[in-house]
Amino acid sequence: MLNKKLLLTLSLSTLLLAGCSTTHYISVTPQADVKGKSLTNERVINVTTSTKLTNSIGFIKTSINERADIFTTNDVKQSVKDSVLAGLRELGFTPEQGVMPAADLQIEITKMSYTTTVETLKTVATLEFELKTTLAAKGQTYKANYGSEKVREYGTMPYQQSVQDDMNSLASQTVNRLLSDPNIIILLK
Repeated sequence: MLNKKLLLTLSLSTLLLAGCSTTHYISVTPQADVKGKSLTNERVINVTTSTKLTNSIGFIKTSINERADIFTTNDVKQSVKDSVLAGLRELGFTPEQGVMPAADLQIEITKMSYTTTVETLKTVATLEFELKTTLAAKGQTYKANYGSEKVREYGTMPYQQSVQDDMNSLASQTVNRLLSDPNIIILLK
């Protein structure tokens, strides 16, 4: 009987030490949150997005040896483009209407990461999302970088929904920085 309890305790301890591995599949869909204005544009606004990143964002490794790889399930380029266009419309712009040549807003997603470090009994996650933009309009070219970072602490593995919510919040902050840049607004008017 004592051997069975010892064996059961050792087996459970081994399982706990071995940890578990899972995968978090998330959809990164930033939401533009800008105050409606009555801005207008003379030129068509052409928005393009690109990235050299893969659908792997990173992984979580907790202090109790849990591990989860994180992958996106959607086309993040398209979701960023849709969010920027929705934000421009909220500001009053009509991107598809106007004269040619178009104002050309190129957006590159340069960073989208989720990294963790283990500190004693907690896991510290650092989330990053960055955009690099080039706007060519009115005979001028304007370049800018926008980035957001968030640090979270966990005792155990965060739920997939929590990871998705955090990443979407960060992506939304970054898109809103782009849409709030007065230089972008001036060149698009």
